[in-house]
Amino acid sequence: MVCLALVVLVCAAVFVAAGCGQDQARRASLSEEEIQRMARTAKPVGPDELLVSGERITCEDIMDISSGRGAPSASFKAALEEMARATTLEQFMEIARPRVRQQLGANVSNIVLYKRAQRQLGDKIDDTLDKLVEKDLRRFVIEHGGNNARADEALREMGMNRATYRERKKKQILAEYAVESKMARGRPITYSELVTTYERIKEEAFVRPGLIQFRLIDISAGKVELADPNDDPVRAARRLAEELVTRIVAGEDFGRLAEEYSRYAEYYISGSEGLWSVRDPASLAEPYAVLAGVAEKIEVGQIAGPIDVPGHAFIMELVQNRPKGYFPMSEVQEQVEAHIEDTRRLEAIARLDAEIVEQMVLADTDGFLRRCLERLYYAANPPAPVP
Repeated sequence: MVCLALVVLVCAAVFVAAGCGQDQARRASLSEEEIQRMARTAKPVGPDELLVSGERITCEDIMDISSGRGAPSASFKAALEEMARATTLEQFMEIARPRVRQQLGANVSNIVLYKRAQRQLGDKIDDTLDKLVEKDLRRFVIEHGGNNARADEALREMGMNRATYRERKKKQILAEYAVESKMARGRPITYSELVTTYERIKEEAFVRPGLIQFRLIDISAGKVELADPNDDPVRAARRLAEELVTRIVAGEDFGRLAEEYSRYAEYYISGSEGLWSVRDPASLAEPYAVLAGVAEKIEVGQIAGPIDVPGHAFIMELVQNRPKGYFPMSEVQEQVEAHIEDTRRLEAIARLDAEIVEQMVLADTDGFLRRCLERLYYAANPPAPVP
């Protein structure tokens, strides 16, 4: 149901942001024929009704919905009634109007989507819908331990019963179908579309980090044993490193020397023979970050050193090295195709959003909301009986 949630949120947000105060600007962008057609479509059929896309929206339609705030058995309407009893009419109208307007936007979204699916599928879809909804309701009961009473209680907490749950699920299924049909999913994805999309998103989605592994002999100047107290520790570390490089080139084992001289290292794991774990070169912290750059200049198996860094003389044997790159499209084609489908879905939602705004452009939503809220306010605050 993620698709439906996206549609409802997007369309409701646009409806709220647009408001009814911009009707004049919208009228100016429409032809006379469009204005007349939409005026016929949006003309109210009763004082407490709004007609959109051939469907009547009543005050109950926008209020008998769970507030979603987690209050047990508290519907949107009940929350409004509680607010009405605690405020004056003017305060209530100011606070409640934007909330009810948003709820209205969500309902209009469902109506447009539902009507589109009905036109495409016809009335024969009802039996199939009933079966799908019953299957979903059984799943809901199973998710609550197979306990019908517990499932019913969960529905009450969402402001619903089984009948309203079934009706909402039907509209959700049809709404999802409307989005899918708007996507023209049958349109094939071309190779050029794949390549273009891959190039556009590869930096974000398909980076293959570099990796490096090496053996290291670290001669730390601060740990070198000085025969002459006046000797420079940095120079002494360099001389020792040069001596070890000579021995390695002559055939001595790098790992054995790394263990033997591990006492000079600032960081060393005993028994590792100087072998560091595989890692991203970018993760190397100072003073070891320099090793990533050195690795780019030598081949696997080669020795580099002494490598002078402040306070250290390093000797490195490169074990493996892979530069940062990108996963080839042949390995990520399914993800690219999914991204294209997601983009098409968002475009379909945008087109549906435009249709919904078009349907609402000339409707007297301000008057509808005012009448609904006034009726609810006076129902929650009935006049005192005359003695």
